[in-house]
Amino acid sequence: MTKLVKVEGKKVDLKALYDRVKGMLLKDNFRITKDEETENAYHLKANKAGVTRIVIGAVRDVEVIVAGDPDIFAVVLIVGAWGKNIAFSTTTGYVVASAATGLGAAAGAVAAVGSFIMAKSFEDKLFEKILAEIEENSSKSN
Repeated sequence: MTKLVKVEGKKVDLKALYDRVKGMLLKDNFRITKDEETENAYHLKANKAGVTRIVIGAVRDVEVIVAGDPDIFAVVLIVGAWGKNIAFSTTTGYVVASAATGLGAAAGAVAAVGSFIMAKSFEDKLFEKILAEIEENSSKSN
């Protein structure tokens, strides 16, 4: 799942915005796996995993890119891993339930759908927070 916003006419300190987004992820117990900064672009990847999250298909991979100049820039948010986990969740549900009647597959499918809904909800909330950060920390140009 990917979200993109192009921002024009607001003077935003991109480094500060990037640092605040990174802080949000760290506060939510994500582990930063990539953190690259260049003159006009900031890029991070983070994940939240663990045995329990893997089994229930709730692994989260987040990628954030902030690129441009303070007065015209883009923010890209990518939340992933749920797609990889749909088949895995179905299989895990089947194995855990170990029912030949298909109840395991059904339980896995329900887990996969729940994982998708949780990932989508997480993505929407994080994107809303990023947009709020942009608004709160902009000096609009006239």
